[in-house]
Amino acid sequence: MKLQTTIQHEPKDGSGFDRGLREFFEYRDTGVNEATGGMFGAHVIRAIPGKEAKPTWHTHTVGFQLFYVLRGWVEFEYEDIGAVMLEAGGSAFQPPGVRHRELRHSDDLEVLEIVSPAGFATSVVDLEEARKP
Repeated sequence: MKLQTTIQHEPKDGSGFDRGLREFFEYRDTGVNEATGGMFGAHVIRAIPGKEAKPTWHTHTVGFQLFYVLRGWVEFEYEDIGAVMLEAGGSAFQPPGVRHRELRHSDDLEVLEIVSPAGFATSVVDLEEARKP
């Protein structure tokens, strides 16, 4: 597969964001999905002011997922390590299949997410059921 060089610039007016997986976030594609034929995805996620997280345990079918906080803060909870607060400059690698949920975020949150593959499934998890032997 031949990969293509992609250069995209964020519009200065802050447009270019679309609705996506979560109703309290907006997403801006960086073009990495198309440039890599879906092997990787990278997008900027920003909070919609006044919309709060809905803490639901879930997993993603990914091989790689990394968050880097550009602005604001976000608090996640992971089944294996508990609650983690990330502020601007902080990052988190989420291992494949890790059970997690977002607890809360600031109204000015902006995060860069890099994921592989670009297209992946999200599954809601009943944590109590999952912990039963």
